[in-house]
Amino acid sequence: MNMMTEHYFDQSATTRPSDAAVEAMISAAWGNPSSVHAVGQRAANELREARAAVGRTLGMPRFSQDRLIFTSCGTESNNIALLGCARAKKRDPERPGTVILSAGEHPSLENPALLLEKEGYAVVRIPTAGGALDLDFLEKALGEADAPVIFAGFMLVNNETGAVYDVKSAASLVKKKFPDAVIHCDAVQGYLKMKFTPTSLGVDTLTVSAHKIHAVRGAGALYVNAAVLKRRNIAAVMPGGGQEGGFRSGTENLAAIRSFAAAAEEGYANLDGRIARTAELRARLDEGLSRLDVRLNRPVRGLANIASVVLPGIRSETMLNELSGRGIYVSAGSACAANSKKKSLALEAFGVSASDADSTIRVSLDHTNTEEDVEALLEGLAEGIANLQRKRTASAGK
Repeated sequence: MNMMTEHYFDQSATTRPSDAAVEAMISAAWGNPSSVHAVGQRAANELREARAAVGRTLGMPRFSQDRLIFTSCGTESNNIALLGCARAKKRDPERPGTVILSAGEHPSLENPALLLEKEGYAVVRIPTAGGALDLDFLEKALGEADAPVIFAGFMLVNNETGAVYDVKSAASLVKKKFPDAVIHCDAVQGYLKMKFTPTSLGVDTLTVSAHKIHAVRGAGALYVNAAVLKRRNIAAVMPGGGQEGGFRSGTENLAAIRSFAAAAEEGYANLDGRIARTAELRARLDEGLSRLDVRLNRPVRGLANIASVVLPGIRSETMLNELSGRGIYVSAGSACAANSKKKSLALEAFGVSASDADSTIRVSLDHTNTEEDVEALLEGLAEGIANLQRKRTASAGK
């Protein structure tokens, strides 16, 4: 039986683990890093090495007073950052504080913010029309805040549109008005796909995830700078045995963490080449898309890895099934929300109409894709559009 050739364009949802990442997972020490005997200490040493390796990719110096907290995923890291900030101090029940988010944030920040809204926190969402943070709106919101801003979260790269936000300018505006606010960045989609550090962005906390960079699932990290630690602006949201400096209790998943570190070192060492390779593939994709009956939701500044494509008159789910039958895999937005059947907040914030949002697919690629993948996708889209339009015409004629 002939095996279908597969072409994977859902890299923003998850990536295939590299050989180095798999080997690091397999060879991880099996002891508990909290145990004081020799087997546990071998695991503790590997944990320290992995923390240093991931930290180096974020520009953390060897003797930094900043902290890197290992978690299970990006969602957990975002929750610790936001809810940990809200729980860190005694709040006025009448005016507990203001939370600022970029509109169209990932559910792992948007949904915790909704919980805080129910508790009386004010949540202000900064417009992101066209894929750009509205800095004028932000500045006005800061000046009009009824309660002090305790937390401001701005994603670096939107996971559905590929928009790259000006986090540095936004962070500067918040710090100028509310110097004690925690400035957070969900950098999951930008990590090891573009150059940045928490320091260069001017943020206090930052989230990254392992399975987006060709490591196995099960590990993420939250960077926390020394100033936040000194001010005690983040508290544990899951008390327990006190692992990860007390911020994330639970025995560390060393196998996944070692895989994370291996993939991070590999990605960091080859970052320039990977960025250039992805840009080449994206240029080839865009050129081919320009010949099809589609449109791009093109942000003001975008990451080459993500293309948001509108298929006029064709529902995204229908095209997904059409392409999947050909061994071509794309998505209809965030994989975290794909099964919820809810409208896309990211596309709505971008300014995409409801009908276009229902016809938008996300094509996400990286350096592991090939020219053959791109050509297969373009051919699949062309044939899929033609087939679906014929079916629609035939159905209308009955």
